[in-house]
Amino acid sequence: MLIPQPAEWKFIADLQTPLHQPRIIQSREASSGEIDLRQGVALFFDFPDPDQRLATAYADFERFLACGNIAIGKGYRVCLRQTPGMEPDSYSLEATLEQCTLTATGTEGIRRGLVYLEDEILRAGGAFLSCQATTRRPVIKTRISRCFFGPIKRPPMNRDELADDVNYYPEEYLNRLAHEGVNGLWLSVTFRDLCPSKYFPNHGQDREKRLAKLRQTVVQCARYGIKIYVFCIEPVGFGDVPEYTLPLSELEQVPFFAGHREGAFVYFCTSTPEGQEYLYDCTQYLFSQVPGLGGLIDINLGERPTHCYSNTHNFGRSNCPRCSKRQPWEVFADTTAALARGMQDANPQAEMISWLYVPYLWNDSGSDNERKMDFIRDIAAHVPENVMLQYNFESNGKAMQLGKERVLPDYWLAWPGPSGIFADCADNATGAGTRISAKIQVGCSHEVATVPFVPVPGNLYKKYAAMHRLGVSAAMQCWYFGNYPGLMNKAAGELSFAPLPETEEEFLHKLALTEWGEHAAIVAKAWKLFSESYSHFPYNGAFTWYGPLHNSIVWPLHLVPVDQPIAPSWKFTFPAESGDRVGECLIADHTLEEALALLDKMAEIWENGVSLLRDIEPDYKHNAARKLDIALSKALGLQISSARNVFHFYALREKLPHLPQAQQKATLVGMRRLVEAEIVNSGEIKRLCEQDARLGFHSEAEGYKYFPALLAHRAERLQSLLSDDFPAVELGVNAGKKLFPSYTGQEPEGKVYACGKNPAAGKWESLGRCGEWRVSHFDGNLRFEIRARFSGKDESEHIEIALEPRRLWPSRIFVIKPNGEKSVINRGFIPVAPEWEAEISRDGVDHKPTIVIPLASIPVTPTTDRLRVNLSVVCGKEDDSWVEKHPLEPRLIFGKDNPTDYGWLLLTE
Repeated sequence: MLIPQPAEWKFIADLQTPLHQPRIIQSREASSGEIDLRQGVALFFDFPDPDQRLATAYADFERFLACGNIAIGKGYRVCLRQTPGMEPDSYSLEATLEQCTLTATGTEGIRRGLVYLEDEILRAGGAFLSCQATTRRPVIKTRISRCFFGPIKRPPMNRDELADDVNYYPEEYLNRLAHEGVNGLWLSVTFRDLCPSKYFPNHGQDREKRLAKLRQTVVQCARYGIKIYVFCIEPVGFGDVPEYTLPLSELEQVPFFAGHREGAFVYFCTSTPEGQEYLYDCTQYLFSQVPGLGGLIDINLGERPTHCYSNTHNFGRSNCPRCSKRQPWEVFADTTAALARGMQDANPQAEMISWLYVPYLWNDSGSDNERKMDFIRDIAAHVPENVMLQYNFESNGKAMQLGKERVLPDYWLAWPGPSGIFADCADNATGAGTRISAKIQVGCSHEVATVPFVPVPGNLYKKYAAMHRLGVSAAMQCWYFGNYPGLMNKAAGELSFAPLPETEEEFLHKLALTEWGEHAAIVAKAWKLFSESYSHFPYNGAFTWYGPLHNSIVWPLHLVPVDQPIAPSWKFTFPAESGDRVGECLIADHTLEEALALLDKMAEIWENGVSLLRDIEPDYKHNAARKLDIALSKALGLQISSARNVFHFYALREKLPHLPQAQQKATLVGMRRLVEAEIVNSGEIKRLCEQDARLGFHSEAEGYKYFPALLAHRAERLQSLLSDDFPAVELGVNAGKKLFPSYTGQEPEGKVYACGKNPAAGKWESLGRCGEWRVSHFDGNLRFEIRARFSGKDESEHIEIALEPRRLWPSRIFVIKPNGEKSVINRGFIPVAPEWEAEISRDGVDHKPTIVIPLASIPVTPTTDRLRVNLSVVCGKEDDSWVEKHPLEPRLIFGKDNPTDYGWLLLTE
């Protein structure tokens, strides 16, 4: 049953409400060295501002004073003064008993200073100001965020914010971002939409409406000191994927753009005069047509096929007739320099940010990963002087968890970072005299992206302290998610300036004092507990992309195994809802027992933090913003609790069939309690959702991953599970029947192979027209013998042995080619050496590999004498398998693998 999405995104209206609300002022006398503002202030706002950029800042400051019942006109003097030589965002604030003077060189320094002055008044109780002399300068000079609800210009929605009439930047939304130190916002574009080209006559045909909307957006945001950065992945390569390639047919008119070829893709060669000209022309046109653009963020490595070295796999292996003779860094330097020249010829202040997006280096061999990282280090050392390098702050980092070293792919907030490769890139780039930008996630990351932010500002303190040390001067603060205004954005803005507070504790207390007043110490303690809890999030890429913290609170629970896959967190595609294959959340990188230990610890410590906030909640019954902050902490606690319950449920279910009858009965009682707890969790978070429209929304998915109607539906399904499924299973237990015998392999269905120890006695099984196979076992090893008939016409021909050693887990796939080359599709981010042997002989047209696979080399070692298997021979266009394949819609990590496409391997004597 499909439950329709909410009809509107009500948080958009919330973002348009005034930032400043009437506040209660402390009833006390001014302390020694403190200014009492209750008698009013006189504003002397005459700072040179020919473009009227400060009009919004002045109006905001006056609203702030009015909300504190501080009269404007006479009283304490607040003066602005211009002085030369300070950086654009720098300011000095001197507050004496006579007057407050705010000094800066440019308008943005005044804007930041006024926000700081507001915060100082709040920290002093709402109508007081401490005497002080403070100078702050930006270390992170470029601070780029994104619209929380802006279209992502990607499938399946394919919404484009430049093609509609929606205003994604309401005034008070921009005001909030300005208060949080944001001075840039990024949005997605493509050259083919915006830039006409003599090489591609059909490009840019509908550009005028988009360009007009972009100009409007630039002007609108500039009023708040925020620049617009266009994000793209250019130049686009050629292929058969319309969403992110140009048609191969277009190469017929521009053959000089044909570069590296791989599969169905042809990369766009930039090592030609025509390639350089195309890049220059596009950025020169775009930045001429839209004055005031802040810059261009271009993914030059990773994500999609663009120039010939845009994939780490191509390093040292390019087959482009031109780029193959060049080092990758040379191609990168030429590509980014051409983009920057065009842009800066139109707007010399615009920033070119070259983003090396390498979320993981996923390979069987650690040595190959190191080779790729050497190429990346070289690229960082040769960035052109007019280009800024950007790298993911945490990607490919290594951290210890539960006594094991873990590899952390993609983005992380739970782990502060930085990764070793980021630090190397920062050293190389700054050493060569170019700027380095950190791609981070400020509000939330792939760990849990269905909340506006995760309240762990201490983690940001650790990140930014490292960024200061490494010479980082820019930050792209979010992907599509992780950018909602609030605590974490504010923390990032504060941490972008020097001097940095000396300790995390000092920073947290000062941050809490602004909004929580007398309870700042308690709130700072709660934040510390939240950070400690979050550090136990499993350091596992699959647990972020497919992990339960996003929305397991609406997952169904299956007492009877269904072997259905987990849905990706970041989009609404196959499958429509997550099933019971929780091993897909862990892959080869964590055991189920490890995940349970971590989730238990997370839930326990998080609840300790929530308990502190519950104690002070009554004091904020009239403060809507703080009530939402407390409710958010509760919602996250429920999501963590739900993830823990779901994993405990399936851990018990997997043990259930193998237990004695008495233990089965006790286990079912425990499973019932988990289901009942999940009904309660769904009801509690439903009530929170009804008060806070932000909860459950995932910006990249462009919709809600949980919402009240879906939560109610889930609770109904769980009630049915208790009333229907549990009695049926309990009846089987009482009758002494085997539980789920086809699922466990006790009574296997489908194809079955009896695997004995005598190789010669093994039965040959057909692989269709392409071969046959048999298998035996000895001393904990599987010995496969295969007769494969290859066409010899396709270099992609190969043999696959897919082993699923434990139910619910993805398979490890062993691959061997006719020439004897072997590899492993590992389904994990920790590089695993291929601890297996393969010998191949020829008999006419037949290839006869003998493959020995130690069961201990499979990351999730089998626990019984039976496991599931499938073998395939891919020859030409044929893909013949022992068990016929029914490919699923492809998913990241798992490809098209279908858990139904397996037979049973029973180990016998």
